[in-house]
Amino acid sequence: MEYIYDVVNYNKNIPATIMREDMSPETRKTELQWHREPEIVYVIQGESECICNGETSVINQGDFIIFNSEDVHLVRPVEGKGCSLLCVNFSFEYIRLFCKSIDSLIFDVDENPEVRPDIIEVLKQIADVDNDADYSSLILISLINRLYYLLLTKCVFFKRVTGSPSAPRRDFSYAKTAIAYINENYRREIPLDEISSVVNLSPSYFSKYFKSVTQMSFSEYLANLRLENAINDMLSKNSTVSKAAFENGFANVKSFITQCKKVYGCTPAQYKKNLSPKN
Repeated sequence: MEYIYDVVNYNKNIPATIMREDMSPETRKTELQWHREPEIVYVIQGESECICNGETSVINQGDFIIFNSEDVHLVRPVEGKGCSLLCVNFSFEYIRLFCKSIDSLIFDVDENPEVRPDIIEVLKQIADVDNDADYSSLILISLINRLYYLLLTKCVFFKRVTGSPSAPRRDFSYAKTAIAYINENYRREIPLDEISSVVNLSPSYFSKYFKSVTQMSFSEYLANLRLENAINDMLSKNSTVSKAAFENGFANVKSFITQCKKVYGCTPAQYKKNLSPKN
């Protein structure tokens, strides 16, 4: 789960990347991400908690959210509930064939809410496509083109225009640098003085700034990131509790167990047992 900047690869036959992700109620993703390509996330089933540039929203079943280029974001189930998501990453290269100024634009559906039902209908159809069926790519291509058409004709705004809904609310460059550094170094101790010096801010200012962007403190983000990766090692590599703890930056097994109880309400061993197939 290590990444600094998310790179999206495209199926050469389809002008977007289309992914479906099923998340269990136990999934509590922590690691924030961003990428050059805009992304639209449609909730097929359940509810999804989305953090985008420091703001949290809950997306209900049958609705969607758009992340614009390099938005700092995170998508996960609402606590205690599972969800199924359709994620569509746009292709700038393809869109540029029709819209040369795409790099200067953002998408904002809230400024033209009457188009939302039309976009939802297209996303629902994409989610319903049988990818194993013959020539399903032809259907997906037509639906992606329809999606692009709706967004480009109804939902585009120029970046950083005074008074525009796209005017940036705060500078996220520090957060991106800090998150990248944390994601690379979480397996060892990272003092507050160290991470604040990386972004050339005072420790006190960095603490306030980081929480305003991520909605969690630096120490909380670091502990949750270690927890997420330690749990993943136990599930995917069958690592022991102690090995997962020490290989993912926890000072000791007790701190791993304490953090797991805080987030999941159980020990790491109990969490793994709850996810194991029942006989």
